[in-house]
Amino acid sequence: MTADLFEDHRAMTAIAEELLELVRQTPRPRLEALTQLRIQLGARAAQHLRDEDAMIIRPLFASGRIDELPGAQEAIVAIRESRAHYSNHVGKWTLSAIQADWDGYAEALVTMIDYLKRLLIREEKDLYWPALHLLQQDAPQA
Repeated sequence: MTADLFEDHRAMTAIAEELLELVRQTPRPRLEALTQLRIQLGARAAQHLRDEDAMIIRPLFASGRIDELPGAQEAIVAIRESRAHYSNHVGKWTLSAIQADWDGYAEALVTMIDYLKRLLIREEKDLYWPALHLLQQDAPQA
């Protein structure tokens, strides 16, 4: 099941890139199509954060061994900060703001996608792989 977290990363990136492609279309897409993708991305990200917490973060803290993983605490902080970052992006880019500045929204999406990609790489490198390795060591052997 943990492998689903990695797939979520790929899926969220793909949805964000699909959203960017949609925004760059000429003629401009219908707002319903834009809204649908934004909802899909937001829902996927929210579920991913819940799963990430359940499968990686809580078990890691429960193990009492998080301090053995350099970069893990910082990665968790970055994950928590990403929630606010995304909320600010969505709050700024309302449908009326997008309609008023499609090109500005496209630029903001490029910035957000770059941020997302850097965050996901960091999560996997500094948190997921080290935590999975550590937690497997703690798992009872059959």
